[in-house]
Amino acid sequence: MGLVRLYFKGVSEIVASDDVGLLTLCDEAQTRQLSVICDANTVYQFGLRMKQAEVVPKLAPEVLWQVISRNLDTRFQIIINDLDDGQYKTLLYMPDILQAIPVRASDGVLIAYVSNIPIYIEEQLLLRQGIPYSDSDTGISVPVNVISNDMLQKALDRAVAEEDYEKASQIRDELLRRGGKDLKP
Repeated sequence: MGLVRLYFKGVSEIVASDDVGLLTLCDEAQTRQLSVICDANTVYQFGLRMKQAEVVPKLAPEVLWQVISRNLDTRFQIIINDLDDGQYKTLLYMPDILQAIPVRASDGVLIAYVSNIPIYIEEQLLLRQGIPYSDSDTGISVPVNVISNDMLQKALDRAVAEEDYEKASQIRDELLRRGGKDLKP
């Protein structure tokens, strides 16, 4: 099992969606990037920290990290190790005591950002899910298998409303491939 270190590069909102954003991570060589889908609250939380808002040192993640780092002599890592139903399987891992706690991928990235702990991904997962990284790109590509069924359904509804039947067909096929028994007409 080879692990690749990832670095946070930025957060962005998805156009035409008020409730979804993307966290961009890239490998050390800046050759591959990984996009992690997040909710609007996570976009907001990153925004506060990136703007260095005055309230940030008093927020729960920062306060909890101060308590942990002052009272525990344990190393931490965030490890993204799998993909299941459009969600990255992510762990808050403590290598000194060989314990792992599952965490939502976007929350794991936020924990790493707040605490400056490293983020790793299984090498094969990055090769499968990552895309070439370019610092000058303005758009972001996301593999369809990291998009939740609910988000795909919304995209399907939008494609049909916009009469983009080719896109609607592709989205429908992905939902059916996932076993879309509750697929809306």
